[in-house]
Amino acid sequence: KGHLTRLGLEFFDQPAVPLARAFLGQVLVRRLPNGTELRGRIVETQAYLGPEDEAAHSRGGRQTPRNRGMFMKPGTLYVYIIYGMYFCMNISSQGDGACVLLRALEPLEGLETMRQLRSTLRKGTASRVLKDRELCSGPSKLCQALAINKSFDQRDLAQDEAVWLERGPLEPSEPAVVAAARVGVGHAGEWARKPLRFYVRGSPWVSVVDRVAEQDTQA
Repeated sequence: KGHLTRLGLEFFDQPAVPLARAFLGQVLVRRLPNGTELRGRIVETQAYLGPEDEAAHSRGGRQTPRNRGMFMKPGTLYVYIIYGMYFCMNISSQGDGACVLLRALEPLEGLETMRQLRSTLRKGTASRVLKDRELCSGPSKLCQALAINKSFDQRDLAQDEAVWLERGPLEPSEPAVVAAARVGVGHAGEWARKPLRFYVRGSPWVSVVDRVAEQDTQA
């Protein structure tokens, strides 16, 4: 089930910016060890262009054991840890050291399981029940909700049995895409301002809405 519409290497084998846009509307699937399948439609992504990108972990072309997934074939997962406790999930694209960060999902299937996973992994406010729109509205939140951790680093999204991408249902018209500055890269000088974050306009599931970018996109 599900593998009929699974996206393969040919989908991932494109440069980071077109791949970041192409991800929007596709469905990320996570099969848990007990067979439960969780699904979320991708509504927000962030592109990293490789060695010249001052915000990328591969800036300057440096390869380390940590960032090796960025230099592997397109569709390879690059999962890293932030603040010593949260995970972020990227997918390598065409081009050495280039990848796309998944920033937000619209939960489609398995929401109660996602809620349980988030509550178990969250610190502090675990007593409050999360709203649906809070489940996957950020890169670390979606990793919590789908039980994605460092063990997924360097896995092949085109081949893996526990996580894969399915083609989203065909929409009557392509969703309007907003191109905005990336989030969390303030240290990167002029690269912090480049419009390399993409999200579905009007989606309530997006992590950060950029009204100025939306006006520019409409213009």
